[in-house]
Amino acid sequence: MEYIRDCRALAQVILSADGTDITATTTDTFGLTSENIFLMPDRSLNYTDENNNRIFLNIPAQLVYRDTVTQQFTFTGLFFSTTAAYSNN
Repeated sequence: MEYIRDCRALAQVILSADGTDITATTTDTFGLTSENIFLMPDRSLNYTDENNNRIFLNIPAQLVYRDTVTQQFTFTGLFFSTTAAYSNN
């Protein structure tokens, strides 16, 4: 299992919403890791929305498994806020 303490990994994702449930699915198959699991630390990502407002996309800590068909990771429980929910330490 791979754990990135100094998180400098980059991944492209597609955000999806089903009601209030927001998920992010990777689009670059091996951008995060070549392993089949990834331990995602909690992170708050600075984001500018379509109205030029500064908001945060918050991703709670989670262990994600690579989908056996698509080979992608899907992160769940994401939410937006006006302040960072996590300290990113």
